Amino acid sequence: MIWFVRDFDLLSLLLRAISFALEALALGGLLFLVFAAGPANLDIEAQTRLRRVAAWFALGLAAAQVLQIAMTSAELMGTGGMGLRDLVSAAYFVSGCIFAAAALALSVLLRVTQRLVLPALAAVIALAASVSLSHAASRMEHRSLLLLLTGAHHLGMAAWAGALLFLVIALRVNQDSATAQAMARRFSLMAVVAVAMLVLAGAALSYFYVGSWTGMYGTSYGILLSAKIAMTALMLVLGAGNYLAIRSAGEHSSPFLLRLRRFSEAELGLGFTVILAAASLTAQSPSVDEMPQNTLTGHAVAQRMEWQSPNFHTPAVAQLAPPTPLNVAVHEATFTGGSASDANDRAWSEYNHHWAGLIVFAAGALAFAAGLPRPGWAMLVARQWPLLFLGLAVFMVLRADPECWPLGPRPFWASFSAPDVLEHRVFAVLISAFALFEWGVRSGRLHWMPARFVFPAICAAGGALLLTHTHALGAGTDEVFAELSHTPIAVAGAVAGWSRWLELRLDHERGPVEVSRARRIAAWIWPVCLILIGLLLLNYRES
Repeated sequence: MIWFVRDFDLLSLLLRAISFALEALALGGLLFLVFAAGPANLDIEAQTRLRRVAAWFALGLAAAQVLQIAMTSAELMGTGGMGLRDLVSAAYFVSGCIFAAAALALSVLLRVTQRLVLPALAAVIALAASVSLSHAASRMEHRSLLLLLTGAHHLGMAAWAGALLFLVIALRVNQDSATAQAMARRFSLMAVVAVAMLVLAGAALSYFYVGSWTGMYGTSYGILLSAKIAMTALMLVLGAGNYLAIRSAGEHSSPFLLRLRRFSEAELGLGFTVILAAASLTAQSPSVDEMPQNTLTGHAVAQRMEWQSPNFHTPAVAQLAPPTPLNVAVHEATFTGGSASDANDRAWSEYNHHWAGLIVFAAGALAFAAGLPRPGWAMLVARQWPLLFLGLAVFMVLRADPECWPLGPRPFWASFSAPDVLEHRVFAVLISAFALFEWGVRSGRLHWMPARFVFPAICAAGGALLLTHTHALGAGTDEVFAELSHTPIAVAGAVAGWSRWLELRLDHERGPVEVSRARRIAAWIWPVCLILIGLLLLNYRES
């Protein structure tokens, strides 16, 4: 069995994120049908298409739950010594089976009946089962209130981000302008209620799980929660733009529909990044359980974020901890999250981050300069900035893992079996891919239209996946120190990707002045995000 399947924590987190996303989409589709498509008199054929899409999402949700149950059961039987009788009576097994059955029922009912009463009942059962698998169910105090708040939080995300996808689909399949405006207005009202529910329930849950301002910036849970809040705020900005466009739309719907569709794509992208952050939060202990032993003080955070000159020198390879055999390294990375680092290993890691930061900062600065109205050779040079990322990819292959070829004794191909090494090599391939694609687009050598979206897609996906990256650096506070750098980088990466996506989607579009202004703003946001990522990497420290 390959290491990825054995990496229970990572695979469980990704499955949980997929489950959260499918839950929001399945429930969001049902809510859109009930509160927007039906009352707006969307034609029956279009509603049937929406029900089929929601049914597929519900079926995927059932499959994801079955996989989670199977994986968790295998892990408990293999490492915990639990028998089959113990498993089937465990709370996770019972709730997971109910969740899967309710999701399957929702999928079937959406296909076989036009009435939405029975699908709504199945959705309520699925939501209740989902909530019973959350942090709230394991709390000893205020359990009923926490379960209720968690349910409201899930429902708010479904009615906002989940239903938004169905609005985009409905606008594509619908040809009637009056119906489109009616659906958009009804969705807008539902989204306002959903946002209020999401924010209020989230604030209340934060009060119980975080407990203090120190918990927001001094623990891994709080830092990740802060990232989730920041991305939700950006979604609100895009949502507010859509809301104003819908409310100000006149008889001609084309301009506002153009802006609505384009903004909604970026809003959806950030929404599913928020869902991935939510899944990562479920893998963290709430801040109230980590305080005070694994909590940084405000003074420690300020000292950590204070600018220091980057380190471009490393210890000698001989001074690093001796490399462990590959079979031991794979076992440690898979089951314990990696071995603790010593001072020299940390210095090497910081060196890698600082060189990466210098390259990203230079690329961001050149990308920013490329947007300035400067003719001549300066513009020609500025447009070559994607090639800098090829240097970063080569650097990662040669220097990221000193225990591997060409610096260490581990052979090049054999070292791929170690999860952390494979992760670095995959990132190097992805960086090379988007560098070449973006350079081809910028230089005019690549005319394939989808190639324009390789850079924003990989950038957004990389930022989102960085939210799942964990550290094993020794003491618990050392992990928090690393999160102080990695989590802002993840947020900036996601924002850079979706702002570039929005710029490209609005490019060549003929619309009102607001569309042109939005494109110009998006065009400035992503280079600034790259510059910020570079600065964060240049100031990266692990203690």
